[in-house]
Amino acid sequence: MRKWLAAAALLVTVGACDTRPELAAPDHGRALTLGGSSGTVFDPALSAALATAAPTDSLVVIVNYDEAATTGDVVTSALLVLGAGVIQFKHLELVAALATPAQIYAMAGLSGIRSIYLNRQLRYYGLPFSGLLLHESVPTIRADAVRAMGITGKDVGIAILDSGIDGLYNPDVHYPEKTVQNIKILFNLRDVFTFQGSINRIIKNGAELFVENLPNSETSIGHGTHVSGIAAGLGTASGGYYTGVAPGAKLVGIGAGDVLFVFWILAGFDYILDHQQDYNIQVVNNSWGSSGAFDPDDPINKATKTVHDHGITVVFAAGNDGPDENTLNPYSVAPWVIGVAAGCKLVSPDPTNSAIHCDDPTGQNRPPWLADFSSRGIPDDPLYHPAITAPGVHIVSTRASTGLVLNATDAPHDFDLTSTCALSLAYALYYTCASGTSMATPHVVGVVALMQDAAGGSLTPDQVHDILTQTARPLPGFGEWEVGAGYVDALAAVNAVLGR
Repeated sequence: MRKWLAAAALLVTVGACDTRPELAAPDHGRALTLGGSSGTVFDPALSAALATAAPTDSLVVIVNYDEAATTGDVVTSALLVLGAGVIQFKHLELVAALATPAQIYAMAGLSGIRSIYLNRQLRYYGLPFSGLLLHESVPTIRADAVRAMGITGKDVGIAILDSGIDGLYNPDVHYPEKTVQNIKILFNLRDVFTFQGSINRIIKNGAELFVENLPNSETSIGHGTHVSGIAAGLGTASGGYYTGVAPGAKLVGIGAGDVLFVFWILAGFDYILDHQQDYNIQVVNNSWGSSGAFDPDDPINKATKTVHDHGITVVFAAGNDGPDENTLNPYSVAPWVIGVAAGCKLVSPDPTNSAIHCDDPTGQNRPPWLADFSSRGIPDDPLYHPAITAPGVHIVSTRASTGLVLNATDAPHDFDLTSTCALSLAYALYYTCASGTSMATPHVVGVVALMQDAAGGSLTPDQVHDILTQTARPLPGFGEWEVGAGYVDALAAVNAVLGR
């Protein structure tokens, strides 16, 4: 059963009181504080920032309002009167503001304001390691058998909300044939806020703050390029050896920043909703996240719910903070998304020795199926668990020419001819190695594209979730709080779709 009931209970509890209680959460708790006489909630990061901010400092915040009580335009007007700068979102019931501490405290007293969040930094979930190749991880989830049936994810749009895609250098994700749209933040955020006294009072929205049609939107990380190749790379530079899960799918690269912040993620979701029909976007890959407890009012959770409700499947990395309990990426916990844990290969022998990162930390001597770094949930908790597990250890995928961060950290593995990831010089020019739930997530995203191809694009996000979890291969000895329903099985999922 999905996690909807648990989340619904939380939301009912939240809506039952004027001053909203903290969610019943595990050890680290929600830790939100109340600001203003209205009981508006400030998130912990904003509370901390306000505690140390000077009166003249300006902070970027995200204002979450009750759409049943007010509108974005009304909130915008009120913020402008306070003297704050504003940016709206075209499809999200949120408003971004640039404001002083006094203005932020004043916002808390405005009618209809539910909560205010700092524009805090997020993080990617990729780690530099060597080993398991796409050539081996794709058969591990039986996606090669699906492709042999002629199902490749043809023309299904996959949005990669990440650091960008190098579609100029790498032929596997080449722009504009494979990566059909490629966008990037090229603005200083503070320069695009509108104030009440602005000469040009046109309020900008998040969906419009990207530069489009960039052959290369990957400026320094390399993370998004690697992720995109796993989901849908053509394998061109390797003669098909490193083909991704759904090579028939089309990629939409959304470069939300080399250093991730909440606002640009929200703007990316806004762009996805604005161009859903243009690029047939049916699934979005999110190989990034944060820490802490699940908060349904968090702007990102609010945005992903909106994306889900528009028929787009949202897939999130579970996080790399394992093996301890209660370490999940809170955005992967939302009941309307698919959270993905990272696993090793299920076959033996494993020529890449991926099991080196799947030793059982519990001492139970369980099979080496779950990565030691993969974040865990809470035993028997109806909400805190991944949905499914996918290959995330020792993945070789597409390299970006401008991905200096990933390239530099991976170089010792890529060029070590004694390692399990020893690449020929020709292959090393276009491929690199990494591990993480960042790498597990696009495997599932590619399977979603295969499923939608088989279904003619008719599956709802909830149907996708249910089919994936119902057809997953069980991992005996592991709890749902660790691995979800089990290991993703592309062939079983597609066959279930065809048999509907």
